[in-house]
Amino acid sequence: MLGITIRGAIGLGDKIQFASFPENYYKNTGQKVIDLDRVWIFDHNPYVVRDQEPSETIDISKLNWPLKRAYKYWPIRARFTPKHYKDKPTYFSIADRTSSIFNHVTYLRHPRLYQFEDLPIIPKRIVIHTTGKQLIVKKRGEDGFKLLSPEIIHHIKETYKDYEIIQVGSKDDDDAKVIDRRGLESIWDVVKIISQASMFIGVDSGPSWIAACYPRIFRKKIIVQHPLEFLRNEFVPMHKLNPHLHWHDMSCLYFNRFKEDAGVTYSYLKL
Repeated sequence: MLGITIRGAIGLGDKIQFASFPENYYKNTGQKVIDLDRVWIFDHNPYVVRDQEPSETIDISKLNWPLKRAYKYWPIRARFTPKHYKDKPTYFSIADRTSSIFNHVTYLRHPRLYQFEDLPIIPKRIVIHTTGKQLIVKKRGEDGFKLLSPEIIHHIKETYKDYEIIQVGSKDDDDAKVIDRRGLESIWDVVKIISQASMFIGVDSGPSWIAACYPRIFRKKIIVQHPLEFLRNEFVPMHKLNPHLHWHDMSCLYFNRFKEDAGVTYSYLKL
């Protein structure tokens, strides 16, 4: 039986992106996998076992994605050109990306936590997340932090003034002055709050990937960390040759920090 680890995945979303792997692996091979880390995302996964000896072990967070090797040898200037993006294909989902390594069919296209899926949606509940990792990675085209500006927060609160707006995240995240559920000790309490939302609005960070586990949620991800020209010409979700854009699944709407649409992103004024 295959043993899996995701020790190379540090952040919340880094881990959740692999939550679809056990089900897809089982439906292709008829075998469950052994969770060697006892990581929380597999706590309720029926395709995972624990406390068994594996016949083989892989770190699924360090697999070589198809075509990724070619990317790093390209000249820097040639990596991000409109022609490059027109000519190269994309994955259909993060689950599709991972399955492609094993030549497997993708039966489950979204991450799944197998918990709270039957709870009723609260029609006027919106969950927001204001603050991601405070790090600018210029090689990924970033020129700012993953942080919702006061203007964006104000717009959300004005647009949805008749809604229950709940904020989740770390206790030191920027305060949106709404219903405050920051700093909850149990990750499963956060999951439950998000699972019953009709809408999720937030930066590209862990809570947005919890929301991705529940496709019934209308998800709006705000790509605040990129400038206008990058969004117009280079931001292509699930692009095969850009490992930094593998992360961006096509299953949600993308918005930006500007007053105009750019590429696949909409202006924040259209949230």
